[in-house]
Amino acid sequence: MKRSLLFLFLLLLLLGGVAGGLYWSSAQVPDFYQIALQEQSQPEVRQQKAKQFVQHSMQLVNDVRNKEPRWSQEFSEQQVNAWLAEELHQKYNEWVPEGISDPRVKFDKNQVDLGFHLTLKQWSGIISLKFKPWLMDNQRLVLELDQAKAGLLPIPIDDAISDLIREARSEGWYIEWGQANGNDALIVHLDRGKSELPDLTALAVEPGIFRLAGKTKVKKQ
Repeated sequence: MKRSLLFLFLLLLLLGGVAGGLYWSSAQVPDFYQIALQEQSQPEVRQQKAKQFVQHSMQLVNDVRNKEPRWSQEFSEQQVNAWLAEELHQKYNEWVPEGISDPRVKFDKNQVDLGFHLTLKQWSGIISLKFKPWLMDNQRLVLELDQAKAGLLPIPIDDAISDLIREARSEGWYIEWGQANGNDALIVHLDRGKSELPDLTALAVEPGIFRLAGKTKVKKQ
């Protein structure tokens, strides 16, 4: 009898420890996300970097609209994170899915880390995604997913991706959820079936920097 009680006690202790460990793991904050939140604590610096992001974006849009033969632009990690902190929720909150706040990015060699705070009824914590963006032929952008985590715990994201694809397709985008290099991948068809759209010819991610370049299509006479 005593052995049975001892075994039951140890089993409950073990299960409680596992559950506690899982909860602790899911509540952890990735290092890159914590650093990004702390990096621009001074409002004047953050506002300046956000302004730079807007200026670079507008220059890119103007180059494309004016049908410049070749165009390119680069964005720093600090500029992107400053814009996410300063303007995303203030000016474009309707773009942000319910429950998501404080998105931040980290640019590394050929990969992007994306983190955000997610608030649900039963859970609140940091979701982080690590993916590799690259260009396939025929104007297809591939976002090759390396990992998705809640805190430190790996999580499946198939349902969320399915919702994203349905919403994007309703807006006229054609997106696939497939495989690339043995990993799950989101494949975006950039031409959207419209021959007049410009071509994205280069995309590069370096530590702290994101670059892209393209060209305007020349109409055949």
